[in-house]
Amino acid sequence: MPANVKTSTYSIKIRKGLVERLGLEVLRLSDESEHEIALITDEKVSGLYLQQVIMNAQQCPKPEGTRLRICEVLINSHEETKNFGLIAKLIEDMASLGLSKNCVVVALGGGVVCDAAGFAAGCYMGGVRLVLVPTTLAAMVKASAGNSARVNLSAGENLAGMSCTPSLVLCDTECLKTLPDDEYRSGLAEALKTAIVSGGEMFRMFARGVGQENIERVIEECIKFRAEIAGNSERIRGLKLGCVVGSAIGTLSGYGIQHGLATAQGIGITARSAAKLGWCSSDTMNEILGALARNNLPDNCVKYRAAEIAQAAKKSWGKVIDVVVPAEIGRCEVKQVKAEDLEHVISLGLNA
Repeated sequence: MPANVKTSTYSIKIRKGLVERLGLEVLRLSDESEHEIALITDEKVSGLYLQQVIMNAQQCPKPEGTRLRICEVLINSHEETKNFGLIAKLIEDMASLGLSKNCVVVALGGGVVCDAAGFAAGCYMGGVRLVLVPTTLAAMVKASAGNSARVNLSAGENLAGMSCTPSLVLCDTECLKTLPDDEYRSGLAEALKTAIVSGGEMFRMFARGVGQENIERVIEECIKFRAEIAGNSERIRGLKLGCVVGSAIGTLSGYGIQHGLATAQGIGITARSAAKLGWCSSDTMNEILGALARNNLPDNCVKYRAAEIAQAAKKSWGKVIDVVVPAEIGRCEVKQVKAEDLEHVISLGLNA
């Protein structure tokens, strides 16, 4: 069912057909007579939607005298390129196009596009308006966290970030039909992580297995939960479940493993380790592993040893690592693990 979710500062719309209405939605943001849109996307998404978006924006009803200028900016949206080099090039491209302080940056694409465009919008001329149009499930699930953008450092994923609150977020679920299986499952893993932290009916949906018929509800529930916990540092910290191990696996793979699928592996490994260390019950562990299995998500890593994963993880931390563990469904806790003990903790989770 179509849904509108209000955060404290912006609206998120979830329904089919929003990409077709993108131009009209952007024009509604102001009553100015001159509009500039910096449409940032990648080659893959461009081939699917760009011409349709431009044509519909140009043809949509406008007040007399309205002038619309649309500038297309294509980026390389691989995870390994999401760094300050990409941001610098993006801002330079915007400047070379002569975009003014009144322009609207529209991010049309997955998580890398949304992060890069958000970072650029926050930097360009001290900050310009931003509209996020996530086209992947992972990016839609995280839509309510759109007030920040992150890029990778050589030490690890998403270690640099900045605030960039959007004016509007549009989640067109029709876009999910074009996703490859791995990318769709990666987004499903991000949603399952949210469900573990939330508990209740959202987790029960995953325990039964999420199908295409209720994916809009999953997106809506994830967005609502993330919006509700904004400002609650303890609950927000729970969304780092599986991230210490998952981010290390992603880094080791050279980002060859989808971020969400690496996180799913991290969740499974963390759950097994937590049960063996008495940080959660066997029942909680089995509920999590069962939900991963029913949604065709990985729960372990066979490619890397505990020592390799621990070493990669420690590059992003100091002498003590905050590991988020599932105390029970609906409640996570942070366990502080000494750097020299991390390999052992991970090894417990790698061994079924």
